Amino acid sequence: MFIVQLLKILFFAAFIYMLYNLIRYLIRAGKVLHDKRMEEEKTSQQNIRAERMRAWNRKDTIELDKDQYKVE
Repeated sequence: MFIVQLLKILFFAAFIYMLYNLIRYLIRAGKVLHDKRMEEEKTSQQNIRAERMRAWNRKDTIELDKDQYKVE
């Protein structure tokens, strides 16, 4: 009888330990995904700003093909 109760307690402790590790893993994974998403968003915003600056600098320049030399 004592051995059965001891096994129940050990099983319950193992279950609690696995549940704790699962929750800890999910929290860490969520944090890593959030950090990665924020980093990607920051780099995309920097790329957008750089592209706007390039477009703004090219406003005064007209690019012509090889056959478009006519001036009117």
